[in-house]
Amino acid sequence: MRISADQMVFSVKLFTAAMIAFAIAVHVGLPNPYWALVTCCVCMNPLSGAIRSKVVYRFTGTFCAGIVTLCLVAIFASTPLLLIAAAGVVATISFGFSFLDRSPRSYGFQLFSITLMLVAVAGVDHPETMFDTVVGRVTEISLGILSTTVVDAVIAPRSLTGTLRSSIHRWLSSMENWARDILDGHEADTKGEHDRLRTLADIASLSQLISTLRYDPVVSRSDLRHAVAIQQRLLRMVPLLSAIGSRINSLGEAEHQALRPSLAVARAWLDVGAEPAPGFVDDVRALPIDGGSGAAWQQLVHDTLAGMLRDMLTQWSEVRRLEASLDGKATLDPALKEQLSASRTLPLVPDVDHAGRMAAGIMVTYALLCTFWYLTGWHQGATAVLLSTVALAFFGGSDEPGKAIAMFGRFAVLALTLAGLLSYGLLPLANDFPSFAWAMGMFMIPLGAWAAVNPMATLVLAFGLSNINLQGHYTPFDFGTFLETGLASLFGVFAAFLGAGLFRRWGVQHQLQRFLRKEAIDIARLSRSANPALRDSYIQRALDRIAGMTMRLSATGQVERSAGLLARLRVGANVADLRMVGKALPLAARAATTSVLDQFRAEFDAPQPSSQLLRLIDDALTRLWSARDASGDIPDRAIHALAGLRIALFERAPAWEHTR
Repeated sequence: MRISADQMVFSVKLFTAAMIAFAIAVHVGLPNPYWALVTCCVCMNPLSGAIRSKVVYRFTGTFCAGIVTLCLVAIFASTPLLLIAAAGVVATISFGFSFLDRSPRSYGFQLFSITLMLVAVAGVDHPETMFDTVVGRVTEISLGILSTTVVDAVIAPRSLTGTLRSSIHRWLSSMENWARDILDGHEADTKGEHDRLRTLADIASLSQLISTLRYDPVVSRSDLRHAVAIQQRLLRMVPLLSAIGSRINSLGEAEHQALRPSLAVARAWLDVGAEPAPGFVDDVRALPIDGGSGAAWQQLVHDTLAGMLRDMLTQWSEVRRLEASLDGKATLDPALKEQLSASRTLPLVPDVDHAGRMAAGIMVTYALLCTFWYLTGWHQGATAVLLSTVALAFFGGSDEPGKAIAMFGRFAVLALTLAGLLSYGLLPLANDFPSFAWAMGMFMIPLGAWAAVNPMATLVLAFGLSNINLQGHYTPFDFGTFLETGLASLFGVFAAFLGAGLFRRWGVQHQLQRFLRKEAIDIARLSRSANPALRDSYIQRALDRIAGMTMRLSATGQVERSAGLLARLRVGANVADLRMVGKALPLAARAATTSVLDQFRAEFDAPQPSSQLLRLIDDALTRLWSARDASGDIPDRAIHALAGLRIALFERAPAWEHTR
């Protein structure tokens, strides 16, 4: 394997920080100096922002766990079983929060739980030394954090600012191509639809990256605000583009030809990134339409398209101005500048059901292993308990936890093998610090270069260095003890493999079904009750779910389902609009829209919508169309919602015909 210059720089930084932290820890007489060294291994990252965010979460989680440990010991010091039970409950709750928080901040909750088990559970037989252990661990972790941060700041720090800007330019290029294809009348094939969703997923990924970017010393607050504002507007464009494309495709060839001049004008506005002229909407609405029974449908589609095109072009104009401001090519007008501070990233919706099932699996596995530990009196039982919870917390939440935990086990075996070579082959040759550094370099530098491109190599480093008796004066474990510790670790990993399936099913396909089921339930709820806040919240959740489903569709070879995901989003938005305006309709019209929503709710989970639902939508359109002139704007909004629902559910159905 060829090692690049970036990999070697990263490895040297990691090794330098680790040796400095270990040397200082030994010099000041800290009880477990290897904790400082291991901290450097897990906190070092090729990007400075990732390092700084991780060290904040690691210190916060460790410090808070130390405080909670001392409180639990003060209460349960005389009853070890209650201490173990209380520590398990608190740690499980924290693990549950780590699954709810989908940002890098979840690492803080994970470290809280791990530290609690490492200190309170492993030291349950010696509560009198718990205070010294907590102080020592917090100090050693802090030393490793300080060393990592300083070394990264001095030796080739790397920022995400270039990645952020290139990502934004990539998003804009993809979104512009998407908009152009729609305005030019090009229908995307299966792969094209999936590529559009990949763009959506790429844009949505900023929400997970933002907590790291905030700690990047080079990325300014202004750049972050611009990036968030751009993300917000691009995500607003997604349902608009999907709706515009569906409406254009619903027109016949003659109607499409009549619409072409307005679409060409919209394309020109898109190319220059300017807002459309004030008369643009009226021009689209005034397009000539054919007479006959289908005239009402054509007019309805034109009216809806006019507003959507205006909204889409307005969002795009703001995006272009934000991009120019981010690149320093222009200044923002006061109105848009004022909106920057109010911009928010796409919320990362917590999966409460998933978090609850994972927490239950961790709790039961913990209880079973602690019971086994108690009944057998195995003095390495605490090691098995710790490794099982670590494996479940870090790898059990994936779509395929069995594969992930099995991979963790294989890397654990590799780590133990290399740790044995280091412990019994290299370190016994060291009799001073230079020779110690040489021995550690033989172990750490190659693995550090690997860790720069494979995060699992970090596991090998951290896990290997945690399983040797690396103190100020090195004395290797008795080989039997080393083997027993390794056996306990692997036993814990095996228990985690079994525990991962206690309360959840495995597989990407199952996750796709869960997402689709949650989407259907959300839309059914909107059919009962809706307001603008619930509608916006639904759209945010739906966009987040679509982003999460996109890569899973690729993994399972089901990219043909991509086209239906945005159609579902349009269904939900139109159902919410119909429910919101339905209450203000005249009695007869309200009854017609209520019948549509009742029928929709009755079959919301059906594979295909029924012809009865189509008939009810058409009847409601006819009734509302007849009443629109006498009742003002409310029927218009309901008509547009019904038309959008009809197109989303019955895209290939014949056009609605108004019958008097």
